[in-house]
Amino acid sequence: MESTKLNADKILVAYFIQKGKETSGSKKIADQVVAALKEKGHDSTVYAITPVESYPEDKATFETVTKVEKETRTRPALVDKVGKMQDYKYVVLVAPNWYDDVPMAVYSFFDDYDFTGKRVVPVINHDGTGHDAVRESIRHFLPHTWVTDGVGIAAASDDATAVAEAIEQLFQPSTSKY
Repeated sequence: MESTKLNADKILVAYFIQKGKETSGSKKIADQVVAALKEKGHDSTVYAITPVESYPEDKATFETVTKVEKETRTRPALVDKVGKMQDYKYVVLVAPNWYDDVPMAVYSFFDDYDFTGKRVVPVINHDGTGHDAVRESIRHFLPHTWVTDGVGIAAASDDATAVAEAIEQLFQPSTSKY
């Protein structure tokens, strides 16, 4: 995990990445979020939500495996844990839209920690399918957490605008009861 000490705000930028992959759309967006936060003078820590097991390289097999994982609500084990999760007030979650949901490894991440009272900003990268269904799945799973509207970033869209909107949602006045 990387960390910079710019101020007292505790912001976690958590992104999904497949084991064995050094780059992904989610990592690219997470790097942009960290840079934008730093530019605004905010401290952040980066955490890669990485399943222990690799996914198949073959597209058809990958789709079969990930669809079964979703249907059975399988919780893949993760490579690493977040240190002192209780210290983080804000979480920017960057993940892909897999079948109108996040990868099941993201739910493993949710299962590992208490998100009560935290603010989660979902930043969902997608191929044009959007992020509304994904956001609602996250809200349903984390009922005692303020899950903001978040943003969707299509493969061919302007990441910088969406990243700025996500960061704005981190610090908007709270309307949540949590």
